[in-house]
This record gives sequence, C-alpha cells and structure tokens, in this order.
Amino acid sequence: MVIHKRYLRKKIALVLSLAFSLLLLLAGCTKDKNLPFYQFEVNPKTILIVDDVRYIEDTDVIRCHPSAFGLFWKFNGEIGDTIGVCGGDNAKRGGGFNVCRIEGDEECHFLYVQPNQFVFGPYYTYFCFREDLQITPPSKETVSFVALGSKDTENISVRVDDPAMIAGLLEFYNDENIQTATKEDFENSENWMFASLIMYHKEYPFLQYRTRCRYAPEQNILYCEKGKDRKWFAMPQEWVEAISKQ
Repeated sequence: MVIHKRYLRKKIALVLSLAFSLLLLLAGCTKDKNLPFYQFEVNPKTILIVDDVRYIEDTDVIRCHPSAFGLFWKFNGEIGDTIGVCGGDNAKRGGGFNVCRIEGDEECHFLYVQPNQFVFGPYYTYFCFREDLQITPPSKETVSFVALGSKDTENISVRVDDPAMIAGLLEFYNDENIQTATKEDFENSENWMFASLIMYHKEYPFLQYRTRCRYAPEQNILYCEKGKDRKWFAMPQEWVEAISKQ
C-alpha cells in the first residue's frame, strides 16, 4: 500500500510537471491579431511579401538549423520584435507564424518567420532575405575576418583579416583532393586543444560560418572539419603558425 501511494505521488508530480511545461510553451507562442497579415508561401519555394517587398529563403546560401553542415552562412544572431503575422487561414486568426526583425538589421534586409502557436511535430522556421539582395556563400569578397576561439564560448584567441590568408582558407575548403586525417594521426597526440573556426560576413556579422578545429601543440599541426561527411583535414601552414603564436 505504501509503495502504491508513493508511485501515485510520483505519477501525479510528473503529470503536473508536464502540464506546467505545456502551459509555458503555450504562453511563449501567443498570437497578436492586431498585427499586419503578410502573404507567405512555402511551395514551390518560400516567398514572404512585406509591404510589397518580396523576401525569399535560399538554403543553398543561408541556413538557420544548427545541425546543417556545409560551406554556407548560418544565422547566428538575435531575433527582434514581431512586425506581423503570416500563414494560417487568415489575419483574424492571427496567422500561423510571426514575422520578426533581426537585431542589428535596421533596414530589414532579413526577416525571421517562426510559429506563433504550439506545434505538434516538426518546428519549422524560415530565414528570409530580400529578393533583390545579393547574398552568396562565403568567399574572399564576403568574409570580413576569420576567428579561432574556445569551442564552447565566444572568446576569440586568434583573429585573421588578411585577404590572402582568407583566400587560402577558402581555397582549402573548396579543394576536394586534400587527404583526410586518419585515426593514427589523432593517436599520435594526447594533448589536443579544441576550438571553433568562425567566418564573419562583411556586411551582416550575424551571418557566420562555423566549424570545429583541433590543434596538437607538440606536433604543431591543426586539423579542421569540413565537407558534408565532416571529415578532418590538415589546415594550411600559415594558419598553423597563426594559432601557434597564441
């Protein structure tokens, strides 16, 4: 009997905890029916129209999903105020999504679209930019500087803005014939230092490219993860020298 009562108490506590969590989720996904309603389509391609300005999503250039991997920009900024709603049946029902500004983007070159209601199943968001805006993948023309820093923090230990080094890094990333590191390469050192490599967009610093690096001081070798299969490659020597000086 005592065991049964304890089980019931634990069961009730779990149900109450889940119910409270659900209420918090619903509270954070409220709709504002007084906001403007904007036209929004996702098929055959994503188009958002705000005050007669067309916004598109191009996942070959920019992605916002944290698990996405490849040489393209990722949104790594703050979502600002909600300026309207879109999707759903109509404006009276508050639409299905909120249309939000991006912090630091005063001219609204970019907009973030996210659900404004509790969603059962996949949680789809959209990072849209003006159709007349020329956004291309990371290149020597679009990267302002490259930073190497702590894996889990924003602390930057190495900052490189030399155009030649940036061009060499991008050439390294686009070269598919570089030999990958082997298991034996990693076993040759026990003192690996792990870091993040970050490329910053010249005009929009919230657009970044990030990947992982590992450095062996005693061997003075730097490996970086790249490619869709996330394999490790030895970095160009000038980058090894840059990090070894720190």
